[in-house]
Amino acid sequence: MSDNDGLEEINGIGSTYAERLRDAGIGSVTELAETDAAEAAEAADAPEKTAEDWVEQAKELAGETAEGEEKEAAEEDAAETGEDAQEEPGEDEGEKVEEDAEDGTEDDETAEEVDEGEGEGDEDDGEAEGEETEEEPTDEAEDDEEEEEKTTKQKLAELGFFDNDFTEFPPELSGLKRFKANKNAEPIIEALRIQGYDTVFMRLEMVEALGRIGDETAVDVLVEELRNNDTKMEAMEALGRIGSEKATDALLDSLDPEKRVQPHVRAKAAETVGEIGDEAAVGALVENLEDESARVRSTVADALGKIGVAEEGAVEALTELLEEETEETVRLSAAKALREIGTDEAERVLKEYENDRNELVANAASGI
Repeated sequence: MSDNDGLEEINGIGSTYAERLRDAGIGSVTELAETDAAEAAEAADAPEKTAEDWVEQAKELAGETAEGEEKEAAEEDAAETGEDAQEEPGEDEGEKVEEDAEDGTEDDETAEEVDEGEGEGDEDDGEAEGEETEEEPTDEAEDDEEEEEKTTKQKLAELGFFDNDFTEFPPELSGLKRFKANKNAEPIIEALRIQGYDTVFMRLEMVEALGRIGDETAVDVLVEELRNNDTKMEAMEALGRIGSEKATDALLDSLDPEKRVQPHVRAKAAETVGEIGDEAAVGALVENLEDESARVRSTVADALGKIGVAEEGAVEALTELLEEETEETVRLSAAKALREIGTDEAERVLKEYENDRNELVANAASGI
């Protein structure tokens, strides 16, 4: 577990969900493990099935922590018992020496030979125990690896990925295509949540399938995929196809300049927000019209046009972009966005650019 409360180490809990849980008083993995799934779902504004998975993971993590503490305590007790056992023979030997001295029945040389023999025996026992200790972690590590692989396959089998002839490779791809054709999103969602299932090819195929199916229940797991560098672009594409406003905040997070996200990713995030059409995103998009990347500025302008509302100073910001921008592709996007917004103020601005130096901008302004 990390040095924070550990909530974000739960598979499926990102920064947004973690913050909602903390605000509801669920501030650690242990507290989440003791929380009813329905209560956790309501606190995080997440599907109850998703919350059930979080609670199960939290119970496992909390159990591992408790088990580790019990094991450590047991080892300390064993160490103390060993020290006591070593002290007691010392006292017996002292008494024996005293008795021998009094009775005069044994000489010093014999006593030394006996002590040396016992010392060698203890040393041999210690070496044997050390050898056993070295072997056990290796065996356990191999068992854990085998169990993890077995568990992944079992879970895929339980979800029905292998309930058909294996005509594809990997074999679960055949099952995925069947689910996609039947528009059955649930097993695909659950497969993406399997811990340790990191086959990039299959994850990309699953994300694409969820976008094609278009079921809004897939939004949460796709939002989590935004944190995966291998699948984030495909996840945005899928979220755009689904068109749920539940994904807006996570997408806008990628536009935050402090996150230092690459320009092509920022541009894709803006494009996806535009496809979703969430009017609540207009203010954040307007702020990003000043992005350092011309590609991002152009895509943000396109997104504002798709949303098509004149809120949060959108018309004024696009007008300024049209007047001051040096990149013609960005100016063209601004003109098109103003045309799509279509308010009286937007029309008045466009009229001034019907004879623009750039023919494409002039055509956009004229509505051609």
